[in-house]
Amino acid sequence: MEYGGELYAERLRLKQQAAALAAGNAEWTERLSDVVRKKLCGAWEDSSSAFEPLHNEMLIEPIAQRTRRSLGRALRPGHMTPPRNESELLQATLDGNDVGNDELLSLIEAEHEVLNNYTPPQPTASALAIFGPHVRLESGSGGSYDLSGIDRREQAAEQFRNRVNEIFEAHIIGFQLHQNSRLVPVQSHEMHNAVVAPTLYLLHSQPRFAAAERAYQDALKELRNRDPGDAITDAGTALQETLVALGCAGNNISNLLASAKQIGLVRENESPLTDSIPQVIRWAARQRNAGEAHRGDADYTMSDAWMVVHVVGALIIRLSEARPATT
Repeated sequence: MEYGGELYAERLRLKQQAAALAAGNAEWTERLSDVVRKKLCGAWEDSSSAFEPLHNEMLIEPIAQRTRRSLGRALRPGHMTPPRNESELLQATLDGNDVGNDELLSLIEAEHEVLNNYTPPQPTASALAIFGPHVRLESGSGGSYDLSGIDRREQAAEQFRNRVNEIFEAHIIGFQLHQNSRLVPVQSHEMHNAVVAPTLYLLHSQPRFAAAERAYQDALKELRNRDPGDAITDAGTALQETLVALGCAGNNISNLLASAKQIGLVRENESPLTDSIPQVIRWAARQRNAGEAHRGDADYTMSDAWMVVHVVGALIIRLSEARPATT
Protein backbone atom coordinates (compact mmCIF):
# COMPACT_ATOMS: atom_id res chain seq x y z
CA MET A 1 0.00 0.00 0.00
CA GLU A 2 1.04 3.63 -0.40
CA TYR A 3 2.63 5.37 2.57
CA GLY A 4 2.89 8.91 1.15
CA GLY A 5 -0.02 10.38 3.08
CA GLU A 6 1.24 9.22 6.46
CA LEU A 7 3.68 10.81 8.90
CA TYR A 8 7.15 9.42 9.54
CA ALA A 9 6.37 7.07 12.43
CA GLU A 10 3.39 5.54 10.63
CA ARG A 11 5.35 5.13 7.39
CA LEU A 12 8.05 3.33 9.35
CA ARG A 13 5.50 1.08 11.09
CA LEU A 14 3.86 0.18 7.78
CA LYS A 15 7.18 -0.74 6.18
CA GLN A 16 8.11 -2.91 9.16
CA GLN A 17 4.70 -4.55 9.09
CA ALA A 18 4.99 -5.29 5.36
CA ALA A 19 8.39 -6.89 5.93
CA ALA A 20 7.01 -8.99 8.78
CA LEU A 21 4.10 -10.16 6.61
CA ALA A 22 6.44 -11.10 3.77
CA ALA A 23 8.60 -13.09 6.19
CA GLY A 24 5.60 -14.84 7.72
CA ASN A 25 6.13 -13.13 11.07
CA ALA A 26 2.83 -11.24 11.16
CA GLU A 27 -0.76 -12.45 10.92
CA TRP A 28 -4.10 -10.96 10.00
CA THR A 29 -6.34 -10.20 12.95
CA GLU A 30 -9.97 -9.39 13.72
CA ARG A 31 -9.07 -7.50 16.90
CA LEU A 32 -9.47 -3.72 16.90
CA SER A 33 -6.56 -2.31 18.89
CA ASP A 34 -6.81 0.98 20.77
CA VAL A 35 -4.93 2.72 17.94
CA VAL A 36 -7.35 1.34 15.37
CA ARG A 37 -10.32 2.40 17.49
CA LYS A 38 -8.98 5.94 17.75
CA LYS A 39 -8.53 6.12 13.98
CA LEU A 40 -12.05 4.78 13.44
CA CYS A 41 -13.37 7.51 15.75
CA GLY A 42 -11.64 10.05 13.52
CA ALA A 43 -13.14 8.48 10.41
CA TRP A 44 -16.62 8.81 11.92
CA GLU A 45 -16.05 12.41 13.01
CA ASP A 46 -14.84 13.42 9.54
CA SER A 47 -17.71 11.73 7.72
CA SER A 48 -20.49 12.81 10.07
CA SER A 49 -19.47 16.47 10.39
CA ALA A 50 -21.63 17.43 7.40
CA PHE A 51 -24.74 16.61 9.44
CA GLU A 52 -24.20 19.25 12.11
CA PRO A 53 -26.14 20.70 13.89
CA LEU A 54 -28.63 17.82 13.53
CA HIS A 55 -25.96 15.18 14.10
CA ASN A 56 -27.75 13.59 17.07
CA GLU A 57 -31.19 13.52 15.47
CA MET A 58 -30.09 12.27 12.05
CA LEU A 59 -27.32 9.83 12.97
CA ILE A 60 -26.70 9.01 16.63
CA GLU A 61 -30.22 7.98 17.60
CA PRO A 62 -30.80 5.88 14.44
CA ILE A 63 -27.52 4.06 15.17
CA ALA A 64 -28.62 3.43 18.76
CA GLN A 65 -31.99 2.13 17.57
CA ARG A 66 -30.39 -0.12 14.95
CA THR A 67 -27.97 -1.71 17.40
CA ARG A 68 -30.64 -2.05 20.08
CA ARG A 69 -32.91 -3.96 17.71
CA SER A 70 -30.14 -6.21 16.40
CA LEU A 71 -27.88 -6.68 19.42
CA GLY A 72 -30.24 -5.95 22.29
CA ARG A 73 -27.97 -3.11 23.33
CA ALA A 74 -27.88 0.50 22.17
CA LEU A 75 -24.44 1.46 20.89
CA ARG A 76 -23.33 4.90 19.78
CA PRO A 77 -20.20 6.12 17.98
CA GLY A 78 -18.73 7.18 21.32
CA HIS A 79 -18.44 3.51 22.30
CA MET A 80 -15.60 3.20 19.78
CA THR A 81 -13.40 5.43 21.98
CA PRO A 82 -11.05 3.14 23.96
CA PRO A 83 -10.59 3.57 27.73
CA ARG A 84 -7.68 5.90 28.49
CA ASN A 85 -6.32 3.76 31.30
CA GLU A 86 -6.95 0.62 33.36
CA SER A 87 -9.06 2.57 35.83
CA GLU A 88 -11.48 3.64 33.08
CA LEU A 89 -11.56 0.10 31.73
CA LEU A 90 -12.37 -1.31 35.17
CA GLN A 91 -15.07 1.29 35.74
CA ALA A 92 -16.65 0.57 32.35
CA THR A 93 -16.65 -3.14 33.17
CA LEU A 94 -18.24 -2.57 36.58
CA ASP A 95 -20.87 -0.29 35.03
CA GLY A 96 -21.63 -2.78 32.27
CA ASN A 97 -20.46 -0.29 29.63
CA ASP A 98 -17.54 -2.29 28.27
CA VAL A 99 -17.90 -3.18 24.59
CA GLY A 100 -16.69 -6.41 23.01
CA ASN A 101 -14.81 -6.61 19.72
CA ASP A 102 -17.75 -8.12 17.84
CA GLU A 103 -19.97 -5.31 19.12
CA LEU A 104 -17.48 -2.73 17.86
CA LEU A 105 -17.50 -4.37 14.43
CA SER A 106 -21.30 -4.30 14.51
CA LEU A 107 -21.17 -0.60 15.39
CA ILE A 108 -19.12 0.09 12.25
CA GLU A 109 -21.78 -1.64 10.14
CA ALA A 110 -24.55 0.36 11.83
CA GLU A 111 -22.69 3.65 11.33
CA HIS A 112 -22.26 3.03 7.62
CA GLU A 113 -25.83 1.78 7.26
CA VAL A 114 -27.25 4.97 8.77
CA LEU A 115 -25.03 7.16 6.60
CA ASN A 116 -25.99 5.07 3.58
CA ASN A 117 -29.71 5.46 4.30
CA TYR A 118 -29.53 9.24 4.27
CA THR A 119 -32.00 10.79 1.81
CA PRO A 120 -31.61 14.53 1.24
CA PRO A 121 -34.70 16.71 1.65
CA GLN A 122 -36.03 17.98 -1.66
CA PRO A 123 -36.86 21.70 -2.02
CA THR A 124 -39.69 22.79 -4.25
CA ALA A 125 -38.87 24.26 -7.64
CA SER A 126 -40.25 27.63 -6.54
CA ALA A 127 -38.02 27.69 -3.45
CA LEU A 128 -34.95 26.99 -5.54
CA ALA A 129 -35.96 29.65 -8.05
CA ILE A 130 -36.35 32.27 -5.33
CA PHE A 131 -33.55 31.41 -2.92
CA GLY A 132 -31.10 29.42 -5.05
CA PRO A 133 -29.04 26.46 -3.77
CA HIS A 134 -28.71 27.92 -0.26
CA VAL A 135 -32.42 27.57 0.56
CA ARG A 136 -33.00 26.06 4.02
CA LEU A 137 -35.60 23.39 4.68
CA GLU A 138 -37.31 22.87 7.99
CA SER A 139 -37.00 19.40 9.51
CA GLY A 140 -39.78 17.67 11.38
CA SER A 141 -38.08 18.43 14.68
CA GLY A 142 -37.83 22.15 14.05
CA GLY A 143 -34.23 22.16 12.83
CA SER A 144 -33.27 23.23 9.35
CA TYR A 145 -31.14 21.84 6.55
CA ASP A 146 -28.75 23.97 4.52
CA LEU A 147 -28.80 22.52 1.01
CA SER A 148 -25.26 23.74 0.37
CA GLY A 149 -24.08 20.86 2.58
CA ILE A 150 -26.22 18.15 1.02
CA ASP A 151 -23.54 17.02 -1.42
CA ARG A 152 -21.21 16.30 1.51
CA ARG A 153 -23.93 14.35 3.27
CA GLU A 154 -24.60 12.22 0.21
CA GLN A 155 -20.88 11.41 -0.03
CA ALA A 156 -20.46 10.71 3.69
CA ALA A 157 -21.18 6.96 3.53
CA GLU A 158 -18.61 6.33 0.81
CA GLN A 159 -16.08 8.60 2.52
CA PHE A 160 -16.54 6.65 5.76
CA ARG A 161 -16.33 3.26 4.02
CA ASN A 162 -13.13 4.16 2.19
CA ARG A 163 -11.47 5.43 5.35
CA VAL A 164 -12.49 2.37 7.38
CA ASN A 165 -11.00 0.10 4.73
CA GLU A 166 -7.80 2.14 4.63
CA ILE A 167 -7.46 1.75 8.40
CA PHE A 168 -8.17 -1.98 8.24
CA GLU A 169 -5.59 -2.51 5.50
CA ALA A 170 -2.99 -0.42 7.34
CA HIS A 171 -3.39 -2.57 10.47
CA ILE A 172 -3.96 -5.94 8.71
CA ILE A 173 -7.50 -6.24 10.06
CA GLY A 174 -9.08 -9.15 8.19
CA PHE A 175 -12.22 -7.34 7.05
CA GLN A 176 -13.43 -4.95 4.38
CA LEU A 177 -16.57 -2.82 4.64
CA HIS A 178 -18.77 -3.04 1.54
CA GLN A 179 -21.43 -0.86 -0.02
CA ASN A 180 -24.16 -2.95 1.58
CA SER A 181 -22.83 -2.03 5.06
CA ARG A 182 -21.53 -5.53 5.75
CA LEU A 183 -18.04 -6.46 6.89
CA VAL A 184 -16.67 -9.39 4.92
CA PRO A 185 -13.52 -11.39 5.76
CA VAL A 186 -10.31 -10.81 3.83
CA GLN A 187 -7.40 -13.19 3.43
CA SER A 188 -5.53 -11.13 0.82
CA HIS A 189 -6.30 -7.52 -0.05
CA GLU A 190 -5.02 -8.15 -3.57
CA MET A 191 -7.41 -11.06 -4.14
CA HIS A 192 -10.19 -9.27 -2.32
CA ASN A 193 -9.91 -6.16 -4.49
CA ALA A 194 -9.57 -8.19 -7.69
CA VAL A 195 -12.35 -10.75 -7.08
CA VAL A 196 -14.49 -10.54 -3.93
CA ALA A 197 -15.22 -6.80 -4.01
CA PRO A 198 -16.27 -6.76 -7.71
CA THR A 199 -18.39 -9.89 -7.17
CA LEU A 200 -20.24 -8.38 -4.22
CA TYR A 201 -20.74 -5.10 -6.08
CA LEU A 202 -22.13 -6.92 -9.12
CA LEU A 203 -24.51 -9.09 -7.10
CA HIS A 204 -25.64 -6.19 -4.90
CA SER A 205 -26.26 -3.81 -7.80
CA GLN A 206 -28.71 -6.03 -9.71
CA PRO A 207 -31.93 -7.25 -8.02
CA ARG A 208 -32.01 -10.41 -10.15
CA PHE A 209 -28.90 -11.61 -8.30
CA ALA A 210 -30.39 -11.14 -4.80
CA ALA A 211 -30.41 -14.88 -4.00
CA ALA A 212 -26.87 -15.26 -5.33
CA GLU A 213 -25.70 -12.34 -3.20
CA ARG A 214 -27.15 -13.90 -0.04
CA ALA A 215 -25.41 -17.20 -0.77
CA TYR A 216 -22.06 -15.56 -1.53
CA GLN A 217 -22.32 -13.54 1.68
CA ASP A 218 -23.04 -16.81 3.51
CA ALA A 219 -19.87 -18.31 1.99
CA LEU A 220 -17.83 -15.38 3.28
CA LYS A 221 -19.46 -15.70 6.70
CA GLU A 222 -18.47 -19.38 6.85
CA LEU A 223 -14.91 -18.43 5.96
CA ARG A 224 -14.92 -16.13 8.97
CA ASN A 225 -16.31 -19.00 11.05
CA ARG A 226 -13.48 -21.19 9.70
CA ASP A 227 -15.92 -23.74 8.29
CA PRO A 228 -14.44 -24.64 4.87
CA GLY A 229 -17.04 -27.23 3.90
CA ASP A 230 -19.99 -24.89 4.42
CA ALA A 231 -18.12 -22.06 2.68
CA ILE A 232 -17.62 -24.22 -0.42
CA THR A 233 -21.24 -25.39 -0.40
CA ASP A 234 -22.53 -21.81 -0.08
CA ALA A 235 -20.23 -20.68 -2.89
CA GLY A 236 -21.74 -23.41 -5.06
CA THR A 237 -25.23 -22.15 -4.19
CA ALA A 238 -24.18 -18.62 -5.19
CA LEU A 239 -22.99 -19.90 -8.57
CA GLN A 240 -26.17 -21.93 -9.00
CA GLU A 241 -28.39 -18.92 -8.23
CA THR A 242 -26.36 -16.78 -10.64
CA LEU A 243 -26.86 -19.29 -13.44
CA VAL A 244 -30.61 -19.39 -12.75
CA ALA A 245 -30.75 -15.58 -12.83
CA LEU A 246 -28.95 -15.62 -16.19
CA GLY A 247 -31.60 -17.89 -17.71
CA CYS A 248 -29.94 -21.30 -17.44
CA ALA A 249 -32.09 -24.38 -16.86
CA GLY A 250 -31.44 -27.32 -14.58
CA ASN A 251 -32.02 -28.65 -11.08
CA ASN A 252 -28.36 -28.91 -10.03
CA ILE A 253 -25.05 -27.19 -10.66
CA SER A 254 -23.92 -29.66 -13.35
CA ASN A 255 -27.13 -29.29 -15.38
CA LEU A 256 -27.05 -25.51 -15.02
CA LEU A 257 -23.46 -25.34 -16.28
CA ALA A 258 -24.38 -27.62 -19.18
CA SER A 259 -27.23 -25.25 -19.98
CA ALA A 260 -24.80 -22.32 -19.79
CA LYS A 261 -22.67 -24.02 -22.45
CA GLN A 262 -25.68 -24.61 -24.67
CA ILE A 263 -26.73 -20.96 -24.64
CA GLY A 264 -23.19 -19.70 -25.07
CA LEU A 265 -22.46 -18.29 -21.61
CA VAL A 266 -19.59 -20.76 -21.17
CA ARG A 267 -17.08 -21.37 -23.96
CA GLU A 268 -15.82 -24.83 -24.80
CA ASN A 269 -12.25 -24.01 -23.76
CA GLU A 270 -13.54 -23.13 -20.27
CA SER A 271 -14.89 -26.65 -19.70
CA PRO A 272 -11.92 -27.88 -17.60
CA LEU A 273 -12.66 -25.15 -15.06
CA THR A 274 -16.44 -25.38 -15.05
CA ASP A 275 -16.41 -29.19 -14.99
CA SER A 276 -14.23 -29.26 -11.87
CA ILE A 277 -16.42 -26.95 -9.79
CA PRO A 278 -19.41 -29.34 -9.42
CA GLN A 279 -17.06 -32.11 -8.31
CA VAL A 280 -15.60 -29.97 -5.52
CA ILE A 281 -19.03 -28.76 -4.41
CA ARG A 282 -20.49 -32.29 -4.41
CA TRP A 283 -17.53 -33.49 -2.36
CA ALA A 284 -18.06 -30.72 0.20
CA ALA A 285 -21.79 -31.49 0.35
CA ARG A 286 -21.10 -35.18 1.00
CA GLN A 287 -18.64 -34.29 3.74
CA ARG A 288 -21.10 -31.91 5.35
CA ASN A 289 -23.95 -34.41 5.18
CA ALA A 290 -21.68 -36.97 6.82
CA GLY A 291 -20.86 -34.48 9.57
CA GLU A 292 -17.22 -34.17 8.55
CA ALA A 293 -16.97 -30.81 6.78
CA HIS A 294 -16.29 -28.74 9.85
CA ARG A 295 -13.40 -26.84 11.35
CA GLY A 296 -11.55 -30.00 12.29
CA ASP A 297 -11.79 -31.67 8.87
CA ALA A 298 -8.20 -32.61 8.07
CA ASP A 299 -9.02 -33.41 4.42
CA TYR A 300 -10.09 -29.88 3.56
CA THR A 301 -8.31 -26.68 4.53
CA MET A 302 -9.25 -23.03 4.78
CA SER A 303 -6.90 -22.32 1.87
CA ASP A 304 -8.94 -24.73 -0.26
CA ALA A 305 -12.14 -22.94 0.71
CA TRP A 306 -10.68 -19.50 -0.02
CA MET A 307 -9.57 -20.77 -3.44
CA VAL A 308 -13.06 -22.05 -4.31
CA VAL A 309 -14.76 -18.84 -3.13
CA HIS A 310 -12.36 -16.75 -5.23
CA VAL A 311 -12.74 -18.99 -8.30
CA VAL A 312 -16.53 -18.95 -8.03
CA GLY A 313 -16.49 -15.16 -7.64
CA ALA A 314 -14.34 -14.76 -10.75
CA LEU A 315 -16.63 -17.13 -12.67
CA ILE A 316 -19.73 -15.19 -11.58
CA ILE A 317 -18.19 -12.00 -12.96
CA ARG A 318 -17.22 -13.80 -16.17
CA LEU A 319 -20.73 -15.23 -16.64
CA SER A 320 -22.40 -11.88 -16.01
CA GLU A 321 -20.32 -10.30 -18.77
CA ALA A 322 -20.99 -13.07 -21.32
CA ARG A 323 -23.59 -12.72 -24.04
CA PRO A 324 -25.72 -15.75 -24.94
CA ALA A 325 -25.16 -17.06 -28.45
CA THR A 326 -27.74 -15.92 -30.97
CA THR A 327 -29.61 -18.50 -33.00
